[in-house]
Amino acid sequence: MCGGGEYNCNSTEEGGDDLKLNCYQDSTISENHVDIYCREKDKEVIGIIDYINSYETIIGQDDDVAMRILPSEIFYCEIVDRKCYAYLESEVFRIDFSLSGFCDRFARSGFVQISKSMIVNVYKIKRFTTDLNMKMTLYLENGEAVILNRAYKKNFMDYLKKMREDAL
Repeated sequence: MCGGGEYNCNSTEEGGDDLKLNCYQDSTISENHVDIYCREKDKEVIGIIDYINSYETIIGQDDDVAMRILPSEIFYCEIVDRKCYAYLESEVFRIDFSLSGFCDRFARSGFVQISKSMIVNVYKIKRFTTDLNMKMTLYLENGEAVILNRAYKKNFMDYLKKMREDAL
């Protein structure tokens, strides 16, 4: 809870300026919003934007029930009978996205395409194995296993490499 103070975040870069964070509580506004003022859109600012965007909610349908879902709760998405389904730890919801639209919108949140009909949240992968014919199996934190199609392997590995580089 923020009451209207200023918070200083020390910069990790040598000689960098401190990042100043101001948080103001105003009960008269109709919705929460965040404004970012920056000298340049560097890795630090992009990281903050990505973090905030990860809290964007998606409306999922399960029969007659609509539920708000955070992208970080989704293990993978799959197209079945021309409909997109989001698989959570133990629930499945239909979402109103194309696979490419979802992937484009949430790629920075850890989603990458692994087959023609599936994308996976790399943050939910526990481990993966490769067999003799180069087929990769991704084991997810919820106990499910999904297959990485060989045609998408290079894209998947490049995505992991970029994530690693961005983290440094």
